[in-house]
Amino acid sequence: MIGKSKKQPTVLVCGASGGLGTVLARTLQDKGMVVRGTMRDPSKSTTPDIDMLAMNVMDEQSVTDCLAAAKEAMGGVDVVVNCVNEMVLGSVEETSRQELARVYDINVLGLASIAKASVPIMRAQGHGLIISMSSLGGLLAVPFLSAYTSSKFALEAFSEALYHEVKADSIDVAIMQPVAMHMDRADVGDHLKIAADASETSTTQAIVRMMAKDTRESKLTPEKVSLAIYDVIKSKKRKLKYPLDRARVLGKVKRIAPQSLINKMIDGLVRDAQKAS
Repeated sequence: MIGKSKKQPTVLVCGASGGLGTVLARTLQDKGMVVRGTMRDPSKSTTPDIDMLAMNVMDEQSVTDCLAAAKEAMGGVDVVVNCVNEMVLGSVEETSRQELARVYDINVLGLASIAKASVPIMRAQGHGLIISMSSLGGLLAVPFLSAYTSSKFALEAFSEALYHEVKADSIDVAIMQPVAMHMDRADVGDHLKIAADASETSTTQAIVRMMAKDTRESKLTPEKVSLAIYDVIKSKKRKLKYPLDRARVLGKVKRIAPQSLINKMIDGLVRDAQKAS
């Protein structure tokens, strides 16, 4: 539970230079919360309305220094939201060790560094909330997204273990599970990187086109996800996991359906992507 002595929580949004992180930081500020965002080089910020701190999640000392700076700037760190994310699409054969390692460095080890630096601050102040951004990929292992989905599975396992470790210290952990969000951006870019060894005629390319289409047509927006996160922050009784949109249905199906049905569903997804291309 957030400390009762403060009118509004202090929030550090990790990865606020674009996408969901930017929208979230603005949303929470508009709601009256004290917010700081992070990016690797704040001097390159294009969001002057968001106060930025330097953080590189691949550098543990940078993360530790950022949390200390956030504590000093805001007088405490009630909430940390990790929006830093890396996605590489490709089959196991197409994905290089370097590409896989980068996904894990950012999505898993980055979260670990943020949590490790956050917990002592939150324990000392007697409360806190750490929010991990997972996705549909944390619920279902999707072919040609082995690097990304396995990193989200690891993120969820890490966050769940952390939840049990720190709940006695009045520190909550919450996992958000959104599906693809509709944003005004190019179909393929930082949010949909393709493995360097994926050929133009590979199934990976068909999956990328299908995901780009799903993103364009998605009814879930960063604004909706940000409001869902706001509700979690304000909640007095929190859950561990928050599936959003289609993830709610998939989560239930995954729990009760036999593996044979899951296999058919995934096979159909791949066939549909190949046919569409």
